[in-house]
Amino acid sequence: MRTFTLMTALVASLAMVTEAADAQEVGRGLRQLHKHRGFWLSFGAGGGWEDADFTFGNEGRGGAAYLRMGGTVSPRVLFGGEALVWFNDQHGGPEVARANVTGAALVYPSLKGGWFLKGGFGVAQYDIAGFERTGVGPTFGTGFDFRLGGNFYVTPNVDYMVQFFDDATVGSLLFTVGVTWH
Repeated sequence: MRTFTLMTALVASLAMVTEAADAQEVGRGLRQLHKHRGFWLSFGAGGGWEDADFTFGNEGRGGAAYLRMGGTVSPRVLFGGEALVWFNDQHGGPEVARANVTGAALVYPSLKGGWFLKGGFGVAQYDIAGFERTGVGPTFGTGFDFRLGGNFYVTPNVDYMVQFFDDATVGSLLFTVGVTWH
């Protein structure tokens, strides 16, 4: 509970700081290139590596996918939900799947650029050959929105998905490319 409270305070602080920075940039007449308003949606796929001692010959490599959506708090701060998944069924080992379903915040440091930082906290699920575990899972990441036109973007992401269980902690480094609509 303490971790959740600290994360909420951090996100609220970032929202206040970016609002003040927004006002300064508009006051200087800088043009906003990335428009974040209202509902947004992003989804994509890629690959990644599991950081665990029990990969059972799968070497920790696998596919990755995400879906996130939410609302815009300010042009620099977006809140929503995210499902981030890593899976592996290669090399004849058992099928492995991991997922974090989180409440997520995306913070864009500049209105002129598409770079963002992302953090989330929620439920973690791990399934290896039918053996399931549920725990808590923060997710941290960064990405960049490359504008295609209108409010459509191509978005490469790098995420680190962490999962805490009673007797284990597992992490995955994920690289995905997605499509985003703001």
